Amino acid sequence: MKKALVAALLIIAAVPLLLAMAELPPHGSPDNVTYTHVSAYYLEHGVEEAGAENIVTDVILNYRGFDTNGEVTVIFTALAAVLAVLLLGRTSSESADKPAYPVSAVVRFIVRLLAPFIAMFAIYVILNGHLTPGGGFQGGTILGALAIALTLVLGEDEARRLLPEGPKPWLQAAAPLTFVCIGIAGLADVGSYLGFPTAEGLEWVRTIWLMLIEIGIGVGGAAIIATIFWTMEAER
Repeated sequence: MKKALVAALLIIAAVPLLLAMAELPPHGSPDNVTYTHVSAYYLEHGVEEAGAENIVTDVILNYRGFDTNGEVTVIFTALAAVLAVLLLGRTSSESADKPAYPVSAVVRFIVRLLAPFIAMFAIYVILNGHLTPGGGFQGGTILGALAIALTLVLGEDEARRLLPEGPKPWLQAAAPLTFVCIGIAGLADVGSYLGFPTAEGLEWVRTIWLMLIEIGIGVGGAAIIATIFWTMEAER
């Protein structure tokens, strides 16, 4: 009886979805509204309305801002879930001592030499995401990878100094928090959540808001990547 009920519910849920899919235009069709209206509109008005010369940034952080807001929230939620799973069952009696693995002097020298340049490149990618390919996701990934590389050559204790314990929770949640702050600012200014000011002469405001979101995504992404790696490292 239960199996029949579940099958019936699945069919009921599937029918409207299949009907909606049947109404969609063929994939790749030149008559698809995406090609005839949406893409053309973004290319024509994106820079003026969204505040970034990089159309991809305009779409991700402005036109499709709700979706990206959800994405960064999911990433932060994933961090919480991973930490809950990894820390569940850990006892205080577990030794914090880890076996020492020798690190090549050449590798240590190269990583320490390149670390400042990698960090500067990551910052450049984050801050210029509204102008060139890049942005918070890409720059945050670079910073997170740098934290992992430094952990491997310097040790976890030294690397963890890059992410102080006090502000760490705020840094991990930087992306969704930044989105919420910008969203509320838009609500107060134009009456809609994540609404960007559209008045002439306020292009610089839109650009600053986009940069703040990029910084939040970059900082939050790097903190999450590093935290997950350090937690998994502690489980070895």
